[in-house]
Amino acid sequence: MALLDVDERVAEAAETGQPRVFLLDREVLLLAWDVAQTVEAVVPLSVAGGLSIAPTASLRLTRAEGGTRLLWALRRPGGMTLNISLAASTPGERVDITVGAQEAVAPADAASLLGGLDAGGRIALLSALLNLWPSLFRLRRSRAYLTLLRSLLQTMAPNPPAAVVLARAADDSILVGTLLAAGFGRIDAVHAVGEAGLHRLEGTPHCAPLGRDGRQSVHLLADAAALAGPGVLIVFAGPDGLSVRALAEAGTRPPSMVRWLREKAQGAPGLREHLLRELSARSAAGQAMALEAQLRAPLQPRRVTGGGATPSAEIATALATASGTLVTGWYRDPSELVAGIETLTAEGPQDLTPGLHRFPVEIDGPGADIRLRATGFVVRAPAFPGAVPLLQPRFRLRLKSGAVHDLVPSPQPVDPAERRAAALRAVPPQHVDETVLAGTIAPVVARLHAEARERVGAPSPVAIGRPVERPRVSVVVPLYRVLDFLRFQIAAFAADPWFRDHAELIYVLDSPEQARDVEHLLTGLHLVYALPVKLVVMARNAGFARACNTGAAEARGAVLAMVNSDVVPTAPGWLPQLARRLDGRRGIGAVGPKLLFEDGSLQHAGMYFAQDHRGRWLNQHFYKGMPRDYAPACEERVVPAVTGACLVLTRALFDEVGGFTEDYVIGDYEDSDLCLKITARGRRILYVPAVELYHLERRSMRESADYMRGIAWQYNCALHAARWGDLITDIMQPRGSRRRRRERSLCA
Repeated sequence: MALLDVDERVAEAAETGQPRVFLLDREVLLLAWDVAQTVEAVVPLSVAGGLSIAPTASLRLTRAEGGTRLLWALRRPGGMTLNISLAASTPGERVDITVGAQEAVAPADAASLLGGLDAGGRIALLSALLNLWPSLFRLRRSRAYLTLLRSLLQTMAPNPPAAVVLARAADDSILVGTLLAAGFGRIDAVHAVGEAGLHRLEGTPHCAPLGRDGRQSVHLLADAAALAGPGVLIVFAGPDGLSVRALAEAGTRPPSMVRWLREKAQGAPGLREHLLRELSARSAAGQAMALEAQLRAPLQPRRVTGGGATPSAEIATALATASGTLVTGWYRDPSELVAGIETLTAEGPQDLTPGLHRFPVEIDGPGADIRLRATGFVVRAPAFPGAVPLLQPRFRLRLKSGAVHDLVPSPQPVDPAERRAAALRAVPPQHVDETVLAGTIAPVVARLHAEARERVGAPSPVAIGRPVERPRVSVVVPLYRVLDFLRFQIAAFAADPWFRDHAELIYVLDSPEQARDVEHLLTGLHLVYALPVKLVVMARNAGFARACNTGAAEARGAVLAMVNSDVVPTAPGWLPQLARRLDGRRGIGAVGPKLLFEDGSLQHAGMYFAQDHRGRWLNQHFYKGMPRDYAPACEERVVPAVTGACLVLTRALFDEVGGFTEDYVIGDYEDSDLCLKITARGRRILYVPAVELYHLERRSMRESADYMRGIAWQYNCALHAARWGDLITDIMQPRGSRRRRRERSLCA
């Protein structure tokens, strides 16, 4: 074991012989005994009279000229003479000493403790005094103990190099920087000794690669309070020794961390990411600073540009999450010079090439109308462990020659919903197979969707008109951007006497930026139709399932009718007809009506599940596109599922199954998921063709570019199949030829 960055010259040792007694603190004794032989283990001290003293500690130190120094520390009982027996080994030399109750004991000093010890002994002594003993004997704020520590450190390092305060960070923390000698190795702990006491600094140091001068740059986030006052000494401890630094007093107020990162850390791979991770792990204020630093001091985006036969590359998407970093981009390699793509992590470069999923793309060429062929790729890189997303992970294009070129994406979105949308659009759907979806994209989308759900916030209900006193049915209608059908829907509801007397109408606005316009519109419609409405405004866009669940939480009726905003009844009396089927006598859990396109053809007559060419179970509508009066669609029957465009069930069952499952993105498969949860509890789903409503299918969904242009439906389909595949198989492929023939006739 080597001792680094300290003065090897220390005072000579005392002669071996009688133990010496010192004070570490006025209540803590230190016994030191130099013996000529090598001692392998320290024998615990014993006190005459069977007196038990706690706590105690012991230490064995090696001497430079052979032999061992044995140390025992113990708390000194007040007003009591101690007769102590010490042993060098078992069996072996023993000695008895007496410490009188009023006996004056000299404080421990550096010369007495360090004299004659070899490098390993001095390191072991300092390690005990910095780590275990201060906590064991409550010495971290003891003036006598701190004086001893400073004396020991100054004896070992009379002229320590400087550490400087570089920047101010959140929560009264500061960034400290210094240089360590080559070969110091791993840093296990960092201690500060000063007027504020002895502190172990909690931050993890960042060690840069060795510089040209052979020294290593080290940066550390630390609490300013631990480094307050003049003359603070910082001790770096590692398996190979100790290194002492004197904290320089700042002549001017240090800059903010955001400014320092912008001016100093642009070209320091690893340091910027380390500090962002350290900041985000500290507190909410640290997380805010880590995010602000990335927004105010972004990295300069970098791509590899090449002309003719030279390679080029770019990172398009780099969404860092705790479940991995979704990376997409392209490279062009006309001369086959590219060896791979790397990501820069805290542990160094990591090769992403084996995990790349490649597909053909076209990129802009040198002219306005010129397109060049390139290789697109998607890969899931390692996760970023910080509580705040890393907006610009760093990458490198590695060439076969050994040369590397930096790749830095543009700053990625901050909001989880925007990040989720970017993930869903990151790869063209035609290039997403089951392997890419399950192993690369889905884990990141799931994490981002969960983060988006956590940030939704509390809704804001607004009552418009005097509500029905005791509603039998609560009609919950989610709204998202499209308001074209509200007038027609409310007019139809208002023209229904049963609806006016027994139903409450709840609109849940999932596009809160429209809150003022929607409230104004609903207020005007109330003046026209006198139909009371409750408007529930979501704090953020949360998706179909959360909107429906939020509306259900506001509902007062014993029956819930989940209705889309583009569904309009063809005649009054539709709601009680559906609700009556939930009498409990036939085990019916949910019911759904016949739904029609605006031209009168069938849109929905119940749902079933069918496998596509890849074997995926997809939701399908019975007899879709057939005439309104198509005979098989006019039969009331049990079906595998009904659409969420109009789905009626009891509030009790809705709560029992947990409502709509919220981990599907944007809005799809939630309705069949709910029906399957009901089926799994032994209840049945009923299609009721006697009730007809118009459904202008997916008019509101078209407003979501994330769904229509991305891979959300593939993600939802895979999630649905993974969760319900076995039950769907049992429903759609039951045993027994008779039942199979019946299912085939239903699906005809």
